[in-house]
Amino acid sequence: MTRHDSSEDYLEAILSIRSKCGFCRNVDIAEHLGLSRPSVTKAVARLSNLSLVEVVDRDVRLTAAGERLAEVTLAKHRFFERMLLDAGVDTEVASEEACRMEHCISADSFEKLSSHLGRT
Repeated sequence: MTRHDSSEDYLEAILSIRSKCGFCRNVDIAEHLGLSRPSVTKAVARLSNLSLVEVVDRDVRLTAAGERLAEVTLAKHRFFERMLLDAGVDTEVASEEACRMEHCISADSFEKLSSHLGRT
């Protein structure tokens, strides 16, 4: 997994956690992704330096740019996961493979593919 892939996974996790809980802490991200808290702390600091998140009283919040990137990544994940599930792929495998696919397709190619197939 590249640093870019990892960043997208963190943003996607933050979006998911915040939508479920209304807040997101490093410990929540660590639990969600199955990572250590020190690793998450470093990653969140990196995302903050990139202006993709901000931390206010231990609450990790997406910036507008971070939220856009998280939403695009999540849309790609759902698109590929749905295609794989529709093709008969096992649920767990579909989720894992959709995660890999979401990172390797450009925004332009994804938009064209989803438009061509009539899905988003």
